[in-house]
Amino acid sequence: MDLTKAQLLQIDNYVYVSGIKYYDVRTEIVDHFANILEEKLDKTPDLDFKKEIQNIHRNFSDRGFSKLLKEKTSAVQKQFYKMFFKHLITFFKLPKIIISGALFYVLYLLMNRFQDKENFFAIISYLCFAVVMLLFFSLFINRKKKEIFLKTNMNNTFFLFVNFGSTYFVNTATFRTHESFLNPVHNIIHLTVFVLLILSFWSCYHVYKLNKKEVQKQYPKVIV
Repeated sequence: MDLTKAQLLQIDNYVYVSGIKYYDVRTEIVDHFANILEEKLDKTPDLDFKKEIQNIHRNFSDRGFSKLLKEKTSAVQKQFYKMFFKHLITFFKLPKIIISGALFYVLYLLMNRFQDKENFFAIISYLCFAVVMLLFFSLFINRKKKEIFLKTNMNNTFFLFVNFGSTYFVNTATFRTHESFLNPVHNIIHLTVFVLLILSFWSCYHVYKLNKKEVQKQYPKVIV
């Protein structure tokens, strides 16, 4: 017996209230529940639907949905890091290494136009912070109107990395001494770190956009 839309919605609401906020994970669980309930309804048409949902949940695993969510999250994070490093490495191979070299060279020329190198690194530190805020705003604006997908949820991966990287860079600029800013080698190392940070941000955002495109293709009727 096929379930009605109302029954599917009832299962979906139950799974959501049980802690599964991600639409893609929730859909998978709802499908699993629906298959079991359809078989049971074929045998017992007057089945207590709500009670049976709870029974299936209890039999799902010894930890309910938490084990499945943990496994799904781990798999998505591993895939994210794999895609991230794969894309980052391309900036050190032809033809993208030209972009990396050009970016470093342009910043190097700009740095040399500053007599006080401390001012230069202070400016790019503020720019780094501004980029983080723009990314945060662009990814979370109108989020309440959208479904949350595990695959595109970068709170625990993308923004953790972005915040760590930007904080590290800003702190590095803050704690460098005046003598350190007079040392060309120290400045080149600092500039290299900044370029790596930019390329890493770029790679993270690229992976996010790829995942978002894949989710949109898989769920064309859902706002991502």
